[in-house]
Amino acid sequence: MTEVNRQTFYKKLAVTGLAFTLVGAGTLGLHSLHFTGEPTVASAAAETYTTTANLNIRSGPSTSNAIIATVKQGTQLTVIGQAASGWLKVSYQGKTGYVSSEYVKKSASSTTKTYVTTANLNIRSGPSTSSAIVVTVKQGAQLTSTEQAANGWLKVSYQGKTGYVSTQYVKESTSSSEPAPAPAASVYVATANLNVRTTASTSGAVMATLKAGTQLDVTAKAANGWLKITYQGKVGYVSGQYVRALAGMKVVSNPESIQVVVNKQNKLPENYVPKDLVYTTIPFTFKEQTEKKKMRSEAAAAIAQLFAGAKKQGVTLLGVSAYRSHATQSALFSSYVQRDGYDKAATYSALPGTSEHETGLGIDVTKGDGTCAAQDCFGGTKEATWLDAHAAEYGFIIRYPKGKDAVTGYKYEPWHLRYVGKPVAQAIKSKGITLEEYYGIK
Repeated sequence: MTEVNRQTFYKKLAVTGLAFTLVGAGTLGLHSLHFTGEPTVASAAAETYTTTANLNIRSGPSTSNAIIATVKQGTQLTVIGQAASGWLKVSYQGKTGYVSSEYVKKSASSTTKTYVTTANLNIRSGPSTSSAIVVTVKQGAQLTSTEQAANGWLKVSYQGKTGYVSTQYVKESTSSSEPAPAPAASVYVATANLNVRTTASTSGAVMATLKAGTQLDVTAKAANGWLKITYQGKVGYVSGQYVRALAGMKVVSNPESIQVVVNKQNKLPENYVPKDLVYTTIPFTFKEQTEKKKMRSEAAAAIAQLFAGAKKQGVTLLGVSAYRSHATQSALFSSYVQRDGYDKAATYSALPGTSEHETGLGIDVTKGDGTCAAQDCFGGTKEATWLDAHAAEYGFIIRYPKGKDAVTGYKYEPWHLRYVGKPVAQAIKSKGITLEEYYGIK
């Protein structure tokens, strides 16, 4: 076929919407030609697939896109979405790309398993003792894995880091529950916008000004009601008049866990930012592309499936607010303190670090017409009823259920969903309990 005839042939295929694939020798996908429009990606819950041949991972869902990696037959890929024309959106070694579904199959098991280390253990960048050490964990640490062990090594995730450990020093956990957050030293917070000074006196130079609600690292008490603190690696002093120790407050030790418990007694580390935030693909009550449309990748895929499942059953939902950064929560809380004072503000607004929105796992939703967003009138609607009945099927719980105010610290919020994964969500739903009660903590 001449070059002119070949191009004419291709154009006809494009016009009719047909597609075909030519596969030459060597790596599959190198000579694949697809004639389609730009497909849309429908998010799905993350699942593990195995390649059935050597395969190219591309920057987009088409063979015309650049190759970002080539993987061998038998490689495990995490599928995070489905694209049109038989392409899958995947995650592999920290990279996101697309592969043809023709050359992958769902792994026999893609269930996330929890393992416990039986000794102090190195997590390495590859499945070999010659690979670099990513992090060293103590005996008894919990690791999660969605991949089968190979050659005596296991691919694991720990506090947002991914690497490999020798199976010789881990054992599968017999409990799906994670330990309660470990207590830390007393938590101190600023009850007003507060100056950090170089000396324990107002005559000392101002090193920084902190917003109300900021957690303080108090190291000692100084004379005349001043406290010695550490701020950004430097020693400074603040007036104890504007500082409060929060009785019973703990800093969680597992902020990257999908099941982390964050509430009025258990807070995230100061300035915590989830490492895998992505924009969700669901519709919101607003058009702007802001942080409020973000969630952690696994939760983002699951909420897309939940919205799609609801729509199939005649229920239309909109997102209202998902992720909220620590800076945003701090500014919000500080503004309330300025208006109403610390004590009153703390009754209706979450102290920075204690808001579930900062985990990237929580989201407020509402009806398809946008009414009753984060309002009591959402309760009792067909949308609220559907969520209560079906959210657990997608790994979500109604985080603040009716009649559990004394346990959760918050009134009934039928619009606030929290992603915890299907096994935990379904267990909580079946028992009619809260996340706190599931783990036996406050």
